[in-house]
Parts: sequence; C-alpha cells; structure tokens
Amino acid sequence: MTRPLARVGESKETDIKFVLGGLVAAALCASASGAVIASGVYQLHNHPDGNALPPAYGLRLDELYNATSSHDIYTFDFSAMASNVQMTVTPTTIHIFGQSYGGPDIGGGYAADIDAGVYTFDFVDNIGVQPVAGDDDIYVLADMQNTGWISTPRGDTIALVDKSDGNYSFRLGDENNDAGHRGFNGISGWGWLNHGGRPHVAASDWLFTAELVPAPSAMGLLALAGVAAGRRRR
Repeated sequence: MTRPLARVGESKETDIKFVLGGLVAAALCASASGAVIASGVYQLHNHPDGNALPPAYGLRLDELYNATSSHDIYTFDFSAMASNVQMTVTPTTIHIFGQSYGGPDIGGGYAADIDAGVYTFDFVDNIGVQPVAGDDDIYVLADMQNTGWISTPRGDTIALVDKSDGNYSFRLGDENNDAGHRGFNGISGWGWLNHGGRPHVAASDWLFTAELVPAPSAMGLLALAGVAAGRRRR
C-alpha cells in the first residue's frame, strides 16, 4: 500500500491556513467565545492513566503485528525525544499527525526487535465531528468512516479507521463534569481504532493529553502577512 503523501500534505496545509485565519479573526475581535475547545494547533503528550503503562503512551494498537504467540501490546510514547505528535482542530475537523517512538510493550520498555523504532501516522476525523450537547467537549459520531494510516519501522503502511463504542469513536475535552478524563485535569483525547482491515482488537485506541500551542498575536500575524505581501510585490 502506498502512503498518500500528496493528500496528507494538502490536508495539513489546509488545516494550518484555516487555523491561522481563525486566530487572526479571533484576536482582532478580542471577544471571548466561551469555554469550548479552541480551534488551533495542539501538542500531544502521553496520558497518565493508560492501562498498559509503563512505558507511558498516547496511542495503543494491540496486535499491530502478530509478533508472538501471545497477545502483543504495541504502544507509542508521544513524549519521547524522537516523537513530535500534533493535532489541528477546526469546527469540523480533527487532524492528528506526526511521529512517535514506540513498539512492542513488554512492561517498562519496548522489545529490542525490528518493531521498536519511530512510527509515522496521519489520521483525519472529518465526518461526524460536532460539539457535545450541553458541554464544551467535541466528539465524533461516526463508525468506520474516518481514516488514516501508520507507517512502521518495517516499511509497511497500515490503514487505520475509527471504531465507535456505540456512542462515539473519539472525544476531545475534559468530560461532562469538567473534571478531566480519567483523572487528568486538562484536555484529553480518547477513542477507538481498527487497523489493517481487521475487526477491533482490544485495546487499540487513542489516549493522550493535548496542550494548545500559543498562537502569534494578531499584530504579529498581520506583520508577517505584510512582509509576505511586500515580497510578492517585488
């Protein structure tokens, strides 16, 4: 399977343009929009309450490979030095992308084999993204409709698709009570995935924390736009 690099690049560029435009407009208006998940770019980190930790992780894909005769747990350490995982959020799209160190989780570390290394992935939720009624979270009301991929140290590219638990396939926020997901006092992202065209394997899911990347000020963005426009006129 060939990784769709052109499509991914276009999606990422579109996300960033949308986000920057929204940030400029919001800054110029200088008005609060309420306690909602802000559109923007987020840096993703490990969640402190993953069932398979240590090591800590932000993504888990069990049986990504059937490497042994037992149940193979694959986790991905979003906070490792080799990792950089981000997410762009707009009112209709959640785009998770980047790279993470990971592999077969053997408890306290990764197996020293071919599957331990840097993985690259890209996943876009653009079907069923909507605010949670009566709350400030966002969720995805879809099942087997949003897609992406993960590339592995073996050189394989494995398809990913969202999987609903019967209510939603992904949620971003701090739960209905604003107390945080699984004890984390902040924004978390969690949801379920299928991989490789197989039925759901428990546990294969997102479980990360998200930190909004500070945006440039409106004046700074306008200054950059002015510099770019000046260069074009020359």
